[in-house]
Amino acid sequence: MPSNSYPIIAREGWLFISALVILLAIAYHLHGNSVILITALVLVISLYLLRDPEQTVPSLPLAIVSPVFGKIISVSEVDDPWVSRRAQQIRIRMSFLDIYSIRSPIEGKVVNQWTRRPDGENNGRLFAFRIRTDEGDEVVIVISLNFLTSFFFRFYVHSGERLGHGQRCGFLYFGGTVDVLVPENSKIIVEDGKCIKSGSGIIAQLVHTDATSVIKSDEEAVNNS
Repeated sequence: MPSNSYPIIAREGWLFISALVILLAIAYHLHGNSVILITALVLVISLYLLRDPEQTVPSLPLAIVSPVFGKIISVSEVDDPWVSRRAQQIRIRMSFLDIYSIRSPIEGKVVNQWTRRPDGENNGRLFAFRIRTDEGDEVVIVISLNFLTSFFFRFYVHSGERLGHGQRCGFLYFGGTVDVLVPENSKIIVEDGKCIKSGSGIIAQLVHTDATSVIKSDEEAVNNS
């Protein structure tokens, strides 16, 4: 189970950063000025790319937060093959310069994980997982992978484990495209072109029918008639 506490530089890059620091120390000791400059530049760029600042998760139980940093490129209604339902799909594209950590969009249990589409359609390499809340709402996250990202991709949660709202659960080196499929009646908060932050940026809101309110409204209507 992943922890809620993470360093500002992603642990996934510690080995590479350490190797660069050692190489920089050796170059400095040998007075290799050109190697020092090149290694220092690569180190600075790597520290930037592997940054993983803490995110403030909104205290809204029904809010669905973005699992990744990126830009909203489409919002559409689709047939969800993962849950066999109609759903709203929010597609997010990460750039090479975005933060690579993956976070849970809602609080709940991971009930399924897939590496191929259940309908048999070949859509390239992917990884998908479904989260179910205690109220029965289900959100599916589909991560498109290429050869490079599939080799380095990390996901730290097994089916049956719980995730907190906005909790860090994976790492997608170099970014990619991520689809978030939410219940059809969800209220979409974002629109095309909006940049969003993982774990803190709200992309949608679950809608629950308040049975008590409906009963009260019916009773008031009867009393007024």
